[in-house]
Amino acid sequence: MNTLSLLGGLSAAMILGGTLSIVSSLRRAGEEQAVRPPSRWAGIWLAHYKLIAPALAVAVAVYAFTGWPVAAVAAGAAVFALPKMMTGRAAAERIRKLEALELWTRRLADLLVAGRALEQALEQSAARKVPPSIAAPVAALARRLRVTRTPTEEALRMFADELDDPIGDRIAAALILVARRRGKGASAVLQQLAELVAKDVSDRREVEAARAEHRTTVRWVIAILGLFSALAVFQKSYVAPFGTPLGQVVLAMVALFYAVTLVWLHRLGTAASGHRFLNDGGRKR
Repeated sequence: MNTLSLLGGLSAAMILGGTLSIVSSLRRAGEEQAVRPPSRWAGIWLAHYKLIAPALAVAVAVYAFTGWPVAAVAAGAAVFALPKMMTGRAAAERIRKLEALELWTRRLADLLVAGRALEQALEQSAARKVPPSIAAPVAALARRLRVTRTPTEEALRMFADELDDPIGDRIAAALILVARRRGKGASAVLQQLAELVAKDVSDRREVEAARAEHRTTVRWVIAILGLFSALAVFQKSYVAPFGTPLGQVVLAMVALFYAVTLVWLHRLGTAASGHRFLNDGGRKR
């Protein structure tokens, strides 16, 4: 290993240590602010922190083996981004959240039929078994109403902000209207809303079955590209031109071309989450 490679590896190690320190701080901040959701960028870091260390480790290894900075950056970015592109986890998680919201809305409607006030029903709904995907927002909503005595409308806007989903906004908006009308027709409204959510879940399942074909295409492209790259790297004479400055520029263009293609395929296999309409009010603390 030459001096340049050693310095590159040490620099990457320092970046790794600093990044992990930042991520650790963000995790502690997220744990300390259980009621207040983290910012958008902090949430992204918290969601992907497990991939940062492997991505940087792969980048250091590739740079040490090839001496190509572009290849190191591309490999690290691939380790960080490809797992999300190859799975439909985000769509499956959203469907689980919508199913949980449907179940919770039906239970809330039953509590209101039993003569509970809206605030009392919301607090009791958290005491029952809540699906894990919405357990934290529901518990935070009940805590705000019971402990901090937050006004109902403000607490519901915060609840929608934590759900961060257009369907969650619709449910929160319906509950806000119920609170303003002092519970008149609340149960019927929530039952109808639960039916709409159930229909949305059914439609999304059908759409996801079709979108799975695009994710399969992404997996095949990644597998073929990975195999070709592995074979090419071991053919020293074949890839020698990439070791020059001009070769690095060409390699960067090729990597960018593949990245754009994979992102395009990923978007074909990903459903848009839609636009929220309570987010502005929900962030006014």
